[in-house]
Amino acid sequence: MFVIATVTAAMIAILSAFNGIEEVVSDLFGTLDAPVAIVPDTGTDLPNEVRAWVEESFGAESKNPLVEVVAPVIEGEAIVSWEGNQPLVCAVLAFDSLLLSATPIASSVRSGNWNEAWSESPPCLILGLGVKNILGLNSIQNESQRASLLLRAPIPGKKLTRYKEEAFQAKRAFVCDVFSINAEIDRKYILAPLDFARALFSKDSTVSRYELGLLPGISENEAAVAIRNRLNTEGLKWKVRTRSEKNKLITQTNRAEKWATFVILSFILVVAAFNVMASLTMMLLDKRQDMEVLNAMGLTGWKLEQVFALQGVMINTIGGIIGAAIGTLLVLGQQHFGWVKLQGSVIPSYPVALEMFDVLGTLIIVVIIGGIGSGWMVRNLVHRFV
Repeated sequence: MFVIATVTAAMIAILSAFNGIEEVVSDLFGTLDAPVAIVPDTGTDLPNEVRAWVEESFGAESKNPLVEVVAPVIEGEAIVSWEGNQPLVCAVLAFDSLLLSATPIASSVRSGNWNEAWSESPPCLILGLGVKNILGLNSIQNESQRASLLLRAPIPGKKLTRYKEEAFQAKRAFVCDVFSINAEIDRKYILAPLDFARALFSKDSTVSRYELGLLPGISENEAAVAIRNRLNTEGLKWKVRTRSEKNKLITQTNRAEKWATFVILSFILVVAAFNVMASLTMMLLDKRQDMEVLNAMGLTGWKLEQVFALQGVMINTIGGIIGAAIGTLLVLGQQHFGWVKLQGSVIPSYPVALEMFDVLGTLIIVVIIGGIGSGWMVRNLVHRFV
């Protein structure tokens, strides 16, 4: 019973750790994204009219209220240079203040004030921590000594000639803040005001996508299905993408690892079940004479099988319940008290998340494996003894 309880508790703890990692990864990679976005079906641009269509069809005052915020976003690559250093190709993500209410971007800023950065003139940029380090900006200077970056982006329709400068739109902007989400995003992105990106990428009447902040109580799947149906009905060639769909590969990989681990732990549970089977074997050997007496009194071999098989199932079930209780308490304790710390990480303690499906699934596997093993072993031994 102790072995079964230990393996059960370990299974619940490990599965909960995978759940926690999935939540953290989803939060980190979804920091720059609203729950739902409308993106181009083909090409890279959406017309500005999309915003009016969304507000009319799904805004708070519409007949089907789903969307609270419609935030335009422009994203494109630009060559960034500073004081003659080696140029760096970065992704410029530009938006207005509306996106702040639909995403947790503001929480990622490490220095400075977000609102001041977006209201300043001339334009002010927020660099990813990795971009800042690659460019050699050791610190963000005060207002009188801020670094001035030169950003260059290809002009649509212009061909590269020997006069390369004519094929690029060049804009200067000051650096006022730094953000940090994870190493991959920090090395890739520069955040910029929407108007600055319109001038840099020559997008006066288009944007890259619209990020949609949803009304309270509306799930991303509910909103995505409703918007897709409306787009199909009206024959509009735009696509709807949820936050989870954007990070689909990461989520699928984590879940595949989780269930592969579950299968491996199930094999360990089979080994643990042999411990119970060994105990039942010793009990049957000890009760061999009693079984013969009971059989002579009219108790059939089938009834004897039921008695000992039921005892095996009870041992596995009780062990599984005790293990599930221990595993649940360990996970809840880690959630609330953070016993296992992560020094120097973006999160203070190891992430875990308890799901009842994992607990019930583990208990079912324990009972099935224990029941089948005990029943098979008892049947063979009873046939030999009686």
